[in-house]
Amino acid sequence: MLTVTFQFTIPPGTPTNVRTAKRMDAVDSMTTAVAAIAGRALPPETQMTSRHQWGYVWHDKTTDPVTLGPPGP
Repeated sequence: MLTVTFQFTIPPGTPTNVRTAKRMDAVDSMTTAVAAIAGRALPPETQMTSRHQWGYVWHDKTTDPVTLGPPGP
């Protein structure tokens, strides 16, 4: 399985109704473009799914990686 993830931040203050229309147009365009590129670059039997998720981040804190346990030998 090959997974490629893109994450975009829409500028704050953009009206919700504009966000929706522009977002949906952008998602459709990107999905079409990725399918065309993959169709040329990958074997013909390759299947593709697209997931579009919209959400508001109420709290997001990401830490740096931490090594758990003692170092290996």
